[in-house]
Amino acid sequence: MTDYLQSKITTELQNLKTAQELLPIWTDNWGVEDFGLSIHSLGVTFLTLLGNHLGYVGVAEVPALSQGNYAHVGDNVRSDVVWFDKISHSPFLIAEFERYSKINDQPKLQSKVKNLLLAQHRWYETSEILLLAYWRKKLISSPEKSSLQQIINRGFETQAKERVKGSMKGQLLLLEFVMEKNSNHLLYLSDIILRVN
Repeated sequence: MTDYLQSKITTELQNLKTAQELLPIWTDNWGVEDFGLSIHSLGVTFLTLLGNHLGYVGVAEVPALSQGNYAHVGDNVRSDVVWFDKISHSPFLIAEFERYSKINDQPKLQSKVKNLLLAQHRWYETSEILLLAYWRKKLISSPEKSSLQQIINRGFETQAKERVKGSMKGQLLLLEFVMEKNSNHLLYLSDIILRVN
């Protein structure tokens, strides 16, 4: 991935104006209630729309094919969002979207990163970006990125004691979606932050 392309994508991932244009339900004058998977649905929809907006084929809820060395290692993997390249037809970005309420949610994020790594292997390590997006309501300490990056670099062991090796392909990005309440006590997207720590 060229530096220009990486800069363009990371800029657009953080662009609050683009998010509100693509998904106006996330604006302050609209807002949504936090029930069931409502915020998860919005995050997945936004990332899918953004992929299409940037010239990829953005698809939600994509099962990773059972192929390659890890075809039958670990559980089935269904990625929240995949951006497919229109020329190669291969994934360019694989994303997971999760709620993050407190530092004790770190294991949930680790599980999502394991899904990203396993999906990366099953797609023959074609993805340039492995995106862990998470949302929060209030200011809390950020997830500890180095332990998440270690999963990508070193791999992990499945519950069935199967070894999944790490990958040197695919940059892990952490994207934080900040939600606040509007005057109607509905949640809206107030900020998007690319976490580098």
